[in-house]
Amino acid sequence: MKEQPDLKNWWKEWRLIVGILLILGTVILGFYGKALVIVKYYEPVYLITGISLWILSWVLMFAGVFLVGKGTIRMIKNWIQKEIRNAVTKSYDATTSQAKRGYNYTKELHKKGIEKWNGTKKAGKNG
Repeated sequence: MKEQPDLKNWWKEWRLIVGILLILGTVILGFYGKALVIVKYYEPVYLITGISLWILSWVLMFAGVFLVGKGTIRMIKNWIQKEIRNAVTKSYDATTSQAKRGYNYTKELHKKGIEKWNGTKKAGKNG
């Protein structure tokens, strides 16, 4: 089994680069083929050319996906999941710390209010 490429050195993996370029090329080629079919619908040469380019774009896309490979896809998926996990953890920590800070602030206000209330009651009894 081939080792998965390191995410830090993704640009050194030639299969990944070629696969990504093929996939991006298919998007451009596919849209160009569709545009030819839509714009020049009544001219048979452009119609056949557009459909051929569209079919070629699908073939190139499958070649690009094959070159990128399952291991690279798994590596990218794991990286994305790790980044999402880190973002969720940071946001969770931020919201819980804000909630705790708000709770403690309210608790202190309550204590001050009770102390003030008890102080005025005592002053009223003595005075």
